[in-house]
Amino acid sequence: MLNYALDVETKGNASLLSISAFHDPTSYRLKIKLPGTDESREANVDLLETFNWLLGLVAHRIAAPRSYEANTERDGEGRMRLKGELKEHADGPWWFRTVTGTMLDGRRVLVIWRKRPGGETPDGIVRDNLVLNEWFKLGKSLREDDPHDLIYVNGSNNLENLKTPSDTWTVRLIEDDFHRLMWEQ
Repeated sequence: MLNYALDVETKGNASLLSISAFHDPTSYRLKIKLPGTDESREANVDLLETFNWLLGLVAHRIAAPRSYEANTERDGEGRMRLKGELKEHADGPWWFRTVTGTMLDGRRVLVIWRKRPGGETPDGIVRDNLVLNEWFKLGKSLREDDPHDLIYVNGSNNLENLKTPSDTWTVRLIEDDFHRLMWEQ
């Protein structure tokens, strides 16, 4: 009953977690009520640390953020392709930050946080996923040295299509588990 009331009474309220705003994990903000007053203020939310805590993840490594630029084009069959290579660039629109660790049940986890500058347009989603796939391929040797059971990624993706027969990992959406761990028992 409480879950239903919370859902109905707070729909669209900026004081609750908005899963749709995970396209840029560095700029997530919530309205926070100041104690003892009716006043509120906006505050940054550290989604990375919050998600680690919700998962019960013992973080072994939190990588420095890295940004990339890429040019894309459509091939003769209308498929989006990279034009040239994915290049690391300090001001690139595609930003990635990873966390590796272990869950309390022993599963090894890789969490991939990324900025998705394409937004929710169909072309933007395809472009963001193309860049994610290329970025993921660049780190193949690192994943082979430190294999994972679970890979979390924010935003829709098609990383499962990159699995090889020797890969045993499963991909999960950060947003799905974030919501489940925040609101369900």
